[in-house]
Amino acid sequence: MTDQNTDLSEAIVVHLTNYPGKNEAAFEARYGSSGMREQVRAMLDETISTRIDWAGMSLSEIGDELERVMRERHPELSDAAITGLRNYYTYLVK
Repeated sequence: MTDQNTDLSEAIVVHLTNYPGKNEAAFEARYGSSGMREQVRAMLDETISTRIDWAGMSLSEIGDELERVMRERHPELSDAAITGLRNYYTYLVK
C-alpha cells in the first residue's frame, strides 16, 4: 500500500505534466475514479487562491514566495509536487 501523501504528490506531478497542455489520458490511466482528481483540484484551487504581495517582485520571486507558503502549509508534499504547483501559479499570474 502506498502512502496517501506520496500518492497526492505523484498525482499533482502527473496532472501538471505538459501543463498548460492536457494530460488527461495518463492521469485517468493511473488514477481512474479513485477520487484523486478531486484532491488534486483542491490543491490547485488552494494554490491559485494564495495571496502574495507582488509589489516590487519579479515573477521568479513570486514563485519563490508561493513555494515557501505551500511548503509551510503542506510539508508532506514532495519537492516535485511543490515545483509543479509553483510553475502552475507563475504561469497563471504572468
